[in-house]
Amino acid sequence: MPHRLKMIPMTSSDFEHFVDTSSADYVEQCRLSGLPSLATSQLQARGNVQALLPLGLATPGHYLMLLQEEDSGASVGEIWFGEVTEDGLTSAFLYDLTIDAAYRRRGFAGAALELLLEEARLRGLGSVSLNVFAHNTAAQALYRKAGFAASEITMVREL
Repeated sequence: MPHRLKMIPMTSSDFEHFVDTSSADYVEQCRLSGLPSLATSQLQARGNVQALLPLGLATPGHYLMLLQEEDSGASVGEIWFGEVTEDGLTSAFLYDLTIDAAYRRRGFAGAALELLLEEARLRGLGSVSLNVFAHNTAAQALYRKAGFAASEITMVREL
């Protein structure tokens, strides 16, 4: 039976915790990429988040939500998506999806993606896009299973 999730807006303390954990995860993902050109520090990663969210939770067009299981009320992770406009078309961009370690590999990420797609439809958005690190094959498989297709591939050769 698929998990039923709902999105709950983050509080200020949720947001501060999210920025810390999301920044640390980004630094780790850059490290795991094996490319020195992607190396970043926790301070740089926090700066990237602050540049995208200059007003924090109040930044227009950005949605920072906790993911909560409807039946148990358990908090299973967080999701951050925003509205982006390019060439006159507005779509959703998934900046971050994190499922807490205790809930991974149990279908919660897929349920979160379904919830995101429904939310994007309700907002009248025509598509949802995201970036994923090449080394993160588990995430790539999840996104493919949810119907996402690669639209661009960036390749690097270190010298």
